[in-house]
Amino acid sequence: MKKLLISAIIAAASIGATTASASSAWIEHGVKLNARSGPGTHYNVIGTFHACTQIHVVGWQHGWAKVSYNHNHYWVAGKYLQNHACTNHYKPKPKHNNYGNNY
Repeated sequence: MKKLLISAIIAAASIGATTASASSAWIEHGVKLNARSGPGTHYNVIGTFHACTQIHVVGWQHGWAKVSYNHNHYWVAGKYLQNHACTNHYKPKPKHNNYGNNY
């Protein structure tokens, strides 16, 4: 019984520590994401985040992330967040000279 109680206390402590810490996230490439006053589409849109903006996730509720940005809190749809910075996917087109050859 003591082992079960100690295991439950350790598990509860580790869950509390995980939810209390903020983690970095980025808005997906190609997305303009609404920032809302609460966790759902029925809450007011109070701003927008542009693609590749770095934010800090401080909590989750039913697929919605509570985020911190510039000392303010907002709610965003969690499915549009990624755990790494955006990378540049730009590929330059080949240039042609007057003879049709690439250089």
